[in-house]
Parts: sequence; structure tokens; C-alpha cells
Amino acid sequence: MLLAIDIGNSNISLGVFDGPVLRLRAKVSAKTERSADEYAALLWDLLRFRGVDRGRLDGCILSSVVPALTGLVEAAARTAAGTPVLRVGPGLRTGFRIRIDDPSQLGGDLAADTLAALTEYGAPVVLIDAGTVTTIAAVDETRTYLGGCILPGIHRSAAVLRETAALLPPIDLTGPESACLGRSSASAIRCGLLLGSAMMVDGFIARYEALAGMAGAKRIATGGSAGLVTAQCREEILLDPDLTLKGLRYLYENNRPRKKYV
Repeated sequence: MLLAIDIGNSNISLGVFDGPVLRLRAKVSAKTERSADEYAALLWDLLRFRGVDRGRLDGCILSSVVPALTGLVEAAARTAAGTPVLRVGPGLRTGFRIRIDDPSQLGGDLAADTLAALTEYGAPVVLIDAGTVTTIAAVDETRTYLGGCILPGIHRSAAVLRETAALLPPIDLTGPESACLGRSSASAIRCGLLLGSAMMVDGFIARYEALAGMAGAKRIATGGSAGLVTAQCREEILLDPDLTLKGLRYLYENNRPRKKYV
């Protein structure tokens, strides 16, 4: 079995694969004040609580966009899983071309998203990963990652409004938004955040699909806020909440240590 770990800005996503089947998925909060031992205990207890036999774990892969947590969680995973940890980064075989100025800057989560989308849905594809930040990326028909954009996530945008405008009321972002004209401060904020985020996604999809090699692209979304945003989009977008974890499994299969026979 394989333990897959994706360290994000707000949460750490965990998955345990038994072959191609995702047997366990979980999230824990990403806190830099925890020690490696605390993360190891947390992982150990979580695996035991969810009925995972640690003795059957034979691999672990980790991606991270939080440098302060990478080493801590990697050490914890080695302890809790009892296996070496493959860290996503430069030098790994991704299975696709990367056409950005510095390919080493492509985040491990985006590399995993891209490989999973290409493997399961084919090329070309527009990828939306909506979490603490929202990223929208284009991968053309030749399986080349062309680049993308980074936007504030919808919850982070709401937090900034609360922090910088004292008179604005708190709002609830759950549920659909049908009105494009807010008739109160709360409804205007809700409309702006939900529909504004959706319009940005729709707009980038239209622009990316006008690029060479992007005609007829699939649109795949993942991330904790993906459902909120895509529910308001006019473009047809497929939700895949496990895309990053599945991509980590594919990356592991592409780069797993080979046994040596004598």
C-alpha cells in the first residue's frame, strides 16, 4: 500500500492506496508549530483509527507548498509509515513536458494534478485547483504544461474583506448564488465573491482554449473550494476531489525505487 501526502497552505491531505484503489482519505490542519514527533503521532493514530495495517505500507510520496512543514512531515511520515519517502520535486519523471521559464518552480501539487488529469481524462485540459489560492493552468494536446495563473482563493478573499473593511458584515459562502445584484451589504459581498470567482474561472477557460493546441480541452477542478466556485460557472467543469492524491500515486509509480536482484 502507498501513503500519499499533500501539504497545502491550510491543510495536509492524506491518502492510502491499495493498488489503484484509494482506501483512505483524510485531512489534518497544517500547523508549523507542531514538531515532527507530534506529526508522527498524529499520522500513527490516524492510520490505526482508520484500520490501516502499517505493516502493509511499502511506499510513501509527499508533495508540499509549505517549506516550513516539508521536513517535519517527511520525518514524521518515515516514522509513522516505516518506509522511505519520495518527495516531489525537480528530477522526478512527470510524464509530461513543462514549458515555463523555470520548470523547478512548478509546485508538486500542480505536477500531481496535471499527471492525474492527463492519465484519467486525456489532453488538452484546463486544470482548476481551488484552495487557499486558486490556480488555473493549461496543458495542450501534446501533453505540454503551458503555464497558468494564480488568484486569491475565495475564502482568503473573504478574510481580506473582513480584515480591511470594519463595517462589512460576516457572510455565509455555502449554497448557490443566483442574484448578480446584491441588495444588501452581505448579499453584495456574497455575490462578488462567488460570481466574481466563477467569472474569472470562466474567463480564463475561454482565453486558454483559444490558444494553439487547446481546442476542445477538458475542464477539471479540484481543491477544497472547487465546488463553491464551479457551481457558479457557466462553463462545464468536472469535479475530481481526489485528483491530487491520484496524481501523487501516478508520480510514485513513475519514480518508485526499483528492487535490485542479485
